[in-house]
Formats: sequence, structure tokens, C-alpha cells
Amino acid sequence: MQEAARSLAGRGVNSFAVCYLFSFMNDAHEQETARIIRKIIPDAKVSLSSQVLPRIREWPRYSTTIINAYLVEVLSDYIATLSEGLDRKLIDTPRRFLMQSNGGVMPLAANAESQTVHTLLSGPAAGVQGTAWLIGKSMEIGNIVTLDMGGTSADIAFIQHGVPLKHAEAYVAERIVAVPALDVSTISAGGGSIARINSAGLLEVGPQSAGAEPGPVCYGKGGKEPTVTDADLVCGFLNPDFFLGGRTELDTEAARQSISDRVAVPMGADLETAAMGIIRVVNARMADEIRVQAAKKGVDLKDFTLVPFGGAGPVHAALVARDLGIQRVLIPASPGAFSAFGLLCADVIHDYIRSDLDDLGELLPHEMEATFSDLEKTAFLDLEKEGLGNSSVRFYREVDLRYAGQGYELRVDLEGIGPPLTKGVLPKLIERFHERHEAVHGHAAREAEIELVSYRVRAVVEEPKLELMPRKQDLVVEQIELQTRSAIFNAADSVSANVYRRETLAPGRKIAGPAIIEQLDSTTLVPPDWSAEVDVFGNLILREDKV
Repeated sequence: MQEAARSLAGRGVNSFAVCYLFSFMNDAHEQETARIIRKIIPDAKVSLSSQVLPRIREWPRYSTTIINAYLVEVLSDYIATLSEGLDRKLIDTPRRFLMQSNGGVMPLAANAESQTVHTLLSGPAAGVQGTAWLIGKSMEIGNIVTLDMGGTSADIAFIQHGVPLKHAEAYVAERIVAVPALDVSTISAGGGSIARINSAGLLEVGPQSAGAEPGPVCYGKGGKEPTVTDADLVCGFLNPDFFLGGRTELDTEAARQSISDRVAVPMGADLETAAMGIIRVVNARMADEIRVQAAKKGVDLKDFTLVPFGGAGPVHAALVARDLGIQRVLIPASPGAFSAFGLLCADVIHDYIRSDLDDLGELLPHEMEATFSDLEKTAFLDLEKEGLGNSSVRFYREVDLRYAGQGYELRVDLEGIGPPLTKGVLPKLIERFHERHEAVHGHAAREAEIELVSYRVRAVVEEPKLELMPRKQDLVVEQIELQTRSAIFNAADSVSANVYRRETLAPGRKIAGPAIIEQLDSTTLVPPDWSAEVDVFGNLILREDKV
């Protein structure tokens, strides 16, 4: 071990992942390995699987620990730079938090070497959490599909009965990340997604992206390949003189030339048809992914509201909703910055897990209670280290159960079952597992033995949250002159669309499509036969007109 550590140190390695087969039961060997590494490389970052993910099954534990080790130094440097910058600017913040993939935040002090992987999917999670609080709870809209469309990707999530759906494992770059996270599906469909004609002569959009550098052709930063943003501009959806509130001027002619040369001519179509084709393909990809996720979750999209955000989301939302049969689209007041608001709508959350394989029928309730209590004590100690020792903490308990012989488990919550756990409540837990198995897999084996695989505890410290405030009438800016712009909503021809500045629209204002609503951080498209209305909070509510 010492020889291996010296060899790696000589090659400049400074971050290590340590994963032994049964370390979730006994971490002594991993701890000794970490001691040897740090003796040779004092400043080494060492990720131990027994700390990152102390659960059975070595591959998810191994994969998650490697990703943690890959990210830990980058995030540590980022946090140090952020903290130094805040201090240098004399920004006094009593507490500083990091967003997590599970929809909660953790104090910067909690960023121990074992916690980094919990931030991997935090960006998309922030927007979903903001939607659940600001739209779901505040406006009492229970069922929501979120569509976060930025420059490189579209992130899709579902909120049911006001609660974001979650999962225990995700795949990132074909690797398992087995930590709790909001159930966000990501596809390569953003404003920077590149359009091209493939070898079969078919139009493709993505997965390649122009990113921010060089970005779409119309940015004028050296990009040559046409993107979704270029198509939006050519179709008249974007104002070349008011992008980012006029801070960036878009090059319409360069976008037209690029689409013409690389898409229209190769496919034998005119420029407008090619541009609309790009938009139709990217919209179809987003609609298909939402449709697939809805089918997996067994929900009817007609019961859901689509909430788009990100810079490109409001441009495409109504057209996507029309394809899906979604009846209502709600566009937040600041869609381009909406994910950032989610940071102000989250509680401190810590998740804990411990694997201990037992026959549930033979397990004594006080043994289960002791394991849960031990995990909760660990949570209290962690919160105390983070300066939250005097906070009120709520605990949520779950267990991973399976029928004996199965290779997969189901998570079952213990809401209403203890604490403390007693012999009298175990039948309720058993029946809850049978019902969950039947709901997920279509059958239950009530005569089979049940195995308990893992215990889970979530510790939650409630934080103050951002609240929606009614928009004041005196903040509405008067629009001096109504403008119009030609826009292409289908391949046939262009139509004249009224153009509005969003800051001029007072609550209660109704707008008939076709219309384009511009603001600093995004643009909202109201297609023909659709209408928009400003609600009391300044949100735009879009609906398809009934014939």
C-alpha cells in the first residue's frame, strides 16, 4: 500500500477513492488505507466508500466513491475561492450554503470529503425545488412538469401533489451515482444544440452543443455550426437588438447563412422551412422525453401544468405543451434566473444510510429502533459541527425491503409507524411493503419472507424561504408604442406578431396570440390560437384557445 501511494504521489495524484468489499459493515481497513495515504501525501483528498455510501453492493458504492473523489478537489477550490471573494467584498453572511441534488442545501462547513457527490445534480434540483415551493405550494398547483431549457440541455422533472419525485440512484456519464436526488431527466436539447444533416440525409439536433464558447453563430464569437438559438432568431422569435436586454446584439444574417449552407441546401429546402425544422425537431425531442417519463410514472399529462424556465424554456414551452396536450403553461416572472431562486426555497437536508441484511420476521423492533437512533445521533453530531446544533430537526425514516431471493429492493417510508418501533407496528410496515410492491410491480407475495436490506434517515432543518409577493401596479412600466414582428410558427408562412415588454404588463392583462413577450432574461412565445394572462404574482399563464 505504501509503495502504491508513493508511486501515485510521484505521478501527481492527490485525490483517492478507497472501496473495499465489506467496508459498509466494518470500515477498519479503509480507515487504515486513508492513514497510510495521508502519511505519505499529507494534503491528499481521500474518499472512503464507508463514508460516502455505507451500503451493500460494491459497484454502486465504488462508482459513487470514484465520482466523489473526482469532484472533491474541484469543489473544495471553488468553495475556498467563493468564501475568499465574499470576505474580500465584506459580504457578511451568518451562514453559507451549497445546493444538493436532493433538493436541500447543506452548510459549506458540511462539505467534508464524503459529501461532494451530493452536489453533482444540484443545478437542475434547484429549479425543481423552487418550482415546488414558489409555484406548487404558494399557488396550490399540485401537479407540475418542469422544463429547464438552457444553452446545452433540457432538464425535465415531475412534481406530484406538491412534492418533487425522487430516486435513490442516477446515471451520469454511464456511471451510477447512488445518492438521493430529485428525479431529473436530462437530454441534449438546449439553445446551443447543433443542427446538422446526418449521413442518411436526415435532420438531427444535438447531442453536440456549441456551448457558451463559441456559442451559436449569431453570437458572433466564431461559431460556424447552426444551433437552436440561430433557428429561433431566423424564425423571428428573438429580437436581435434586445437579447439580454440589449446588452448583446445578435447577427441575424450570419445565422441565416449558416442554416442555409449547412441545413437548407443539403436537405433541398428553403431557409424558413429548415429553420422551422430545427425547432420542430428539438421540440419533438423534449416532448418525447416528457411523454416517456410520464408513462414511466403512470401519470396523465392533461392533469399537469408545464412550468418552463431557463433562458430558452419560455421560447419553446407552448409549442411543446401543444404537442403533449398539456392545457396550461405557467412562466415565472424571471425564468432565466429561476433556478437561483430555488436556492432560497430549500431546507438543510442530510441523508444517511446503513446496510444490515436481516429477516424482517425475525428482527426485533428494539434492534431496528437502535439502528435508527444511531443514525439520528450521527445527524445531530453533524449538525452541531455545522453550527446548527440548536436548530429544530425533523427526522424521516425509511427502509429498503425485498422478498427473500430478490435482487432489488423497494424503499418504504415509516411515516405513522413509530417512533419508537414496537412489535405491534411491524405488521403495518409489512403490509405497506406488500402494497408498494403491488403498486410498482403489479403483484405481491404475501406468504414470502421479507428481508430488510438498509435503513435510511433524512434529517431536515427548516430554513426561511422566499415568498411570492403580489406584483405592485406602480412597478409596471408604461409601453410607449406597440411593436410588431414577423414570426414563422409553421413551415407555410410568417405571421405578424405583437411584441410586448414584460415589465409593461400589469396583473390581469390578457394577450392574444400570435405574440412575443420580451424581457431581460428570456423571451416568451404565444403561438396563434393561444392566449396569455398575467396573474397577480406577475407569472404568465398560457392556454390554448378553445374552438
